[in-house]
Formats: sequence, structure tokens, C-alpha cells
Amino acid sequence: MTPQGDTRTRARDEFARLLTERGYLGVSLEEIATTVNVKKASLYHHFPGGKTALFTTVAHHYIQQTSTALRTALNTGDTLHDHLLALADAHAQGTFNSTLGNRVYDATRHMDDTTRADICHAYQQALIAPVTDLMKHAIETGQLRQADPGFLATAFMELAAAALPPQERPTPCRQRPQDVVDLFLHGAAPHHPERRKTR
Repeated sequence: MTPQGDTRTRARDEFARLLTERGYLGVSLEEIATTVNVKKASLYHHFPGGKTALFTTVAHHYIQQTSTALRTALNTGDTLHDHLLALADAHAQGTFNSTLGNRVYDATRHMDDTTRADICHAYQQALIAPVTDLMKHAIETGQLRQADPGFLATAFMELAAAALPPQERPTPCRQRPQDVVDLFLHGAAPHHPERRKTR
């Protein structure tokens, strides 16, 4: 790796770490420069747009890494249950780094309209659309009831992300991903075949 590439990578990773801990407003270029051991002017050389440009680099890197993990999960197994279980397990293992994802999302409110639209579009295409497509296919093949596939995708991913607090992820409960999938596919009510349908 070249020195220039190393500086960019170290600055990006340090910004991501502090963003996760403190949020966008809690990160300063001065602190990044000190930690990376470069002058602040050097950061502007690598990221001419300053803090916004550095944040954008972090956001796109997060989206790219998460997209790779997401597609790996979606290619696991053959059934809807297999795919959902792989997604839930990835969340339980902290693979998707949902804390950083939330910080990236929150930070977009501090961006100009163009930057916000760019990040939101990339996030939607890489992280939401593939799961939406999975739900759409499941609806079309009768595996899920008729519903908005985008809503189902968001609901499942939010459920999976909330199923295990980040502080518990180093030693996750192995049953939790299965519980998430069961809850999503079958609901929380007990199964009674004789139960009458109600409106």
C-alpha cells in the first residue's frame, strides 16, 4: 500500500470508529489528523471536501462492505428460510455493524442535498433492494402473503438488527437468529390449527 493510500485508509477507519462512538458532530478533523499523525492540511489534500468528503468515503465503504456480507447471506442455502436465517445470523454476529449504519444514516441530515441523495441512493440499491427482491420473489411464489415487499424487507432487517444488543454480540445466543426468522414467518401468537379466522 502506498503512503497516500495508507493515510486515506487510516483516516477513513479512524473517522468510522469515532463516528460509531460519538456521531457525526462528535468527530473533528483535528482529532483525526492527530490520531493518524498527519497535519490537518494533509487531510484536505486526501479529502478536498474536508469532513464531508471523509464522511462520504466512510459511508460508501460501509455500504460496500455490508453489501458484500449481505449478498453472501442471500446466497446461502436454497429456501426463503435459509436466506432469512443467514441474514439474521449475520446480524447476530455483528457482521453488518448496524451501529455504524445507524450513525451513517443519522449523519446524512448534516449533509447537503446532493451528498445526502448520493448516499441514500447507494444505501437503497446495495442494502435494501436485494432484500426487497427476496421478499418480492417470496410473495410471487406464495411463500409470503401479499404485502409491500419493501415494507417486509425493512421490517425483517430491523427485527434482525434489534434482536441482539451490540454489547452481547461477542457471545451471541445461537438460537436468536432462528427465533427472528420464526417470528417473521409465523408471528408471535401460538399456533392453533383449530383457531377460527377473525377480522
